[in-house]
Amino acid sequence: MSKADTKKYIILILTIFITGFLNAQADTTQTKSPQSSVPVEIMIGNDYSSYQIVVNKQIGSADSRFSFYAMVNYDMYYDDDISNNYFIQSLFFYGLTERIGVGIGVNSKPFGGTKPLIALTYSFYTESIGLYIQPSYEIYNDGLFELYTLFSWTPVNDKMIQPYFKFEGYTSWGSEHSYSYHNWRLGLQYKIFRIGPALNVGYFGKDFESVTNWGGFVNIII
Repeated sequence: MSKADTKKYIILILTIFITGFLNAQADTTQTKSPQSSVPVEIMIGNDYSSYQIVVNKQIGSADSRFSFYAMVNYDMYYDDDISNNYFIQSLFFYGLTERIGVGIGVNSKPFGGTKPLIALTYSFYTESIGLYIQPSYEIYNDGLFELYTLFSWTPVNDKMIQPYFKFEGYTSWGSEHSYSYHNWRLGLQYKIFRIGPALNVGYFGKDFESVTNWGGFVNIII
């Protein structure tokens, strides 16, 4: 991705943040369900800046079994000699039960290109806990198995500011290890805003070459 494209991407992220802020000011009492919210996050770390958008939307009526899921991760390194890293996933799901669904879509990565994907998902949400587990399989040649996990916790009480915790993990394997990461967030939540320290650790290739990025994050739910 060129520097011009990078600037456009940053402008897009900032636009989404501003839109979310204006929406929050328009209606600060609105409660958003975890399944319908769109969290947008910026992390500023010691080695790179990380940007993430996650969309999980039901399609059609309230009792529809169809939904759309998309996640965009983009890591922009400060060192020009290191290529920026991105991971984009888009899936359409059909709900077999209230918590389990099957889906089909695509993955896009700089080290793997764009590949078709089938997936199974399990989700569990309460007012304070969110759990999302997604095993998937890229359909090409010998294939690539992936596992994505997300856990978040924010207690529900009458206080204005809440603690916030999130763990996000991903791993992909073919005949050998391809790419994995685990991201940690621990901070405070005020209405739809979250802020605090952050840690990202990524592992690349069969030798598990690691990159550790620590810093701070800002997250907004739009």
